[in-house]
Amino acid sequence: MQRRKWVVLTFLVAACVVIGGVLIPSAIGVSLTPKDAKFVGTKVCRKCHTKEHKVWAKTKHGTNFETLKGDERKDPKCVKCHTTGYGKPGGFTSEADTPELKSTGCEACHGPGSAHAAAAKDAPDEGKWDKFMNKIPQNTCIACHNPHINHDKHKK
Repeated sequence: MQRRKWVVLTFLVAACVVIGGVLIPSAIGVSLTPKDAKFVGTKVCRKCHTKEHKVWAKTKHGTNFETLKGDERKDPKCVKCHTTGYGKPGGFTSEADTPELKSTGCEACHGPGSAHAAAAKDAPDEGKWDKFMNKIPQNTCIACHNPHINHDKHKK
């Protein structure tokens, strides 16, 4: 009986360490992506992730910048959800300056991908480079898919 308690206790402690290591950094805003990582655009991601890119390209995320009309393409309230990295260092600034970051690309959820792409090029076996990409925190989608945003008022 005593041994069983230690096994259960060990399991619980290990589970807490693993869960804490995943949830706590995202909850307090700590990123696993290196600080100096830059946004590279979905074309760079496509080089290795062709299947994922094909699926993404057919989604609304892949073309949602094109739904913006006129001044909406410069409106921070609109472009923050219809681009990649808007308001972040190296993120979308304008159609002219950062066309590769139009629409909601891979890095909008996963974070800047330059470190991941560079590490994958130098060490093609998985495990050495995959640590340079963020797992998608559960609350990422709600930043744009918020039930309190009334998109109907924008439709004409």
